[in-house]
Amino acid sequence: MESRPKPPARRSLETEPDGVVEEYVAVDVAENRENRLDESYEIERDARKRDKSGARRGDAFNSSRGKKSLLNAAGKRPRKRPGERRPAASQTIFLPEFISIGNLGSALKMKPKYFLRALTEMGFEDITEESIMTGETASLVAMEFGFEATVDTGGDRDLRPRPPPEDMSTLPPRPPVVTIMGHVDHGKTTLLDYLRKSSVAAQEHGGITQHIGAFMVKMSSGKLITFLDTPGHAAFLTMRQRGANVTDIVVLVVAADDSVKPQTLEALKHARAAKVPIIVAINKIDKEDARPDQVKADLSRHGVEIEDFGGDVQVVCVSGKTGKGMDELEENIGALAEIQDMRAEQDGMAEAWVLEASVKPHGKSANILVKRGTLRPGDHIVAGTTWARIRMLRNEAGQELSEAPPGTPVEVLGWREQLPAAGDEVLQAPTEDRARTAISYREEMREREASSKQLAEQEQREREAKAAAEAQAAGEVGEEDAEGSTTQVINFAIRGDVVGSVEAVCATINEIGNNEVKARILWSAAGQVSETDIEHAAASNSTVVNFNSTIPGHIKAMAEEKGVKLIDHSVIYHLADDVKQVMSERLAPKITQKVTGEADILQVFPINVKGRVFKNIAGCRVRNGMITRSNSVRIIRKGEKIFDGKVETLKHGKKDMSEIRKGSECGISFDGFTDFQIGDQIQCYDEVKEKRSL
Repeated sequence: MESRPKPPARRSLETEPDGVVEEYVAVDVAENRENRLDESYEIERDARKRDKSGARRGDAFNSSRGKKSLLNAAGKRPRKRPGERRPAASQTIFLPEFISIGNLGSALKMKPKYFLRALTEMGFEDITEESIMTGETASLVAMEFGFEATVDTGGDRDLRPRPPPEDMSTLPPRPPVVTIMGHVDHGKTTLLDYLRKSSVAAQEHGGITQHIGAFMVKMSSGKLITFLDTPGHAAFLTMRQRGANVTDIVVLVVAADDSVKPQTLEALKHARAAKVPIIVAINKIDKEDARPDQVKADLSRHGVEIEDFGGDVQVVCVSGKTGKGMDELEENIGALAEIQDMRAEQDGMAEAWVLEASVKPHGKSANILVKRGTLRPGDHIVAGTTWARIRMLRNEAGQELSEAPPGTPVEVLGWREQLPAAGDEVLQAPTEDRARTAISYREEMREREASSKQLAEQEQREREAKAAAEAQAAGEVGEEDAEGSTTQVINFAIRGDVVGSVEAVCATINEIGNNEVKARILWSAAGQVSETDIEHAAASNSTVVNFNSTIPGHIKAMAEEKGVKLIDHSVIYHLADDVKQVMSERLAPKITQKVTGEADILQVFPINVKGRVFKNIAGCRVRNGMITRSNSVRIIRKGEKIFDGKVETLKHGKKDMSEIRKGSECGISFDGFTDFQIGDQIQCYDEVKEKRSL
């Protein structure tokens, strides 16, 4: 046991000032605690040894159980005598967002073996010096040992949005952001098309919007409204959720002839989660089978408190085709926008959201929505782990803009290296160096988080393997479980016109499969299919999926030459059908048994096979269908199957036969089975294999 410096000689506590008394008490408590730990560790050192396997484990420290044990154990561990208290924090240490156990122990000035023991008492499991814990958890541990911990969250390197202003009433107004949502083919794009007097609806593949569009409309009152057109198909769930999170008002479109559908309810859920007010537009009111009253009743049953039934949700009957009711819808949107009184700063560092990103002939492009501040050409902005010096701002009509104030959707050109992801927050940086610093920090954090995730997954796999081995040793698992999973994995590579489309295709493909076959996306990116994609797909046995992007002829020829399957579509549910077909080909066929004949055993007689060797033969009469030598048979006794196998010999008299028909008698011997009796029933059956599909 190592020696320690002795504490100062104690004086009578009654003669000391309060602060001095507290200091001595803290020193005494700390000394007693370390002495008890030393004694405990020396006694138990042979019983419990530190794990020297070198396995790196991390998730136990960041789990809710680990944090809960720390919070619940605060003031209790290490154990204290009655009246004793944890020492007051006497030192401040600075911790990174992730730290190993060994480094944390060094920061707390504790020997590794003692520190590991203390963490084990706190409730941590399977720990080594190489294990990683988050800065948050490490700070809780530091508090247990009397240290005040400050976690470095990168505040001086990263960019973060400004806090909201305390008084919004003094700020200039901004256009409200309206999102059109609803079920597939309920007429959302047609409605928007009428509002902005354009022909976008006619240009969409299959009449279904493929990715988010954003544009501004000048109403008859002269005020501007920004519209987000979220896709209606279920595959674009992620993009629709993003739309609901950046919007001020949701216009829920419901077809008068189709009423409430699954995506109608999804849109309701997203709008409610974002606490966004709703206006219901009952579309296609011009159709003969329109039932607006039924739509209202269905909405009411799903918790929508519409005005007709005493609620506050406005309902407007419209026709995007004829324009009926559109003026009323416009007025309702304007009135609700006035009530909400949307305002935002036009000065200061700008903030925005990425709605969509793609590679176009003129360069990397991102469609963003400004929420605070004003963007101008030449500004530096950061989104995710990429940045841009704005080369050009353009509106939905392709016109260059000198600035983009709050509420403005705008196309930004000038992105460096890579595209931002749809949904990324955009923050303005004062200089290029500041933008690069923020990107560098974010990349470091992403790598650390990925490493931490990998460590956690590795530990989880180790625990599952250990539990499976223990269960197998105890006889608690069957043979199939012991052999492991038989799930087949199908590889895919994804290409698409824009980032949002690629995300949606990936989400769609990941949902396809079952416990027999599942999809694995090896890589995905926006842009055209390249020669490199084909080469990698050939090497990895992958299927290349292309969405809404042209595949050059020489790429198709290369894919055919290398045997790479291409799936190419512009409508996502057609794409999903082809992916299902590819994956269904790997499913085991469905095998059904079709009974082709039945016979009764009327007699059992032995025949001499060779020398003194005899073999039982079943004397039978076929009562239904026919018995064939090539098919499988089963023998049924009192309703239970006692044999399932093949016919060895089939004779009529002394003549070998390939089949015996109904009403005829025959002698049958079975392959490897002679324990049949008079009265047993024979069923001859054929196995039919049918293709299965997901």
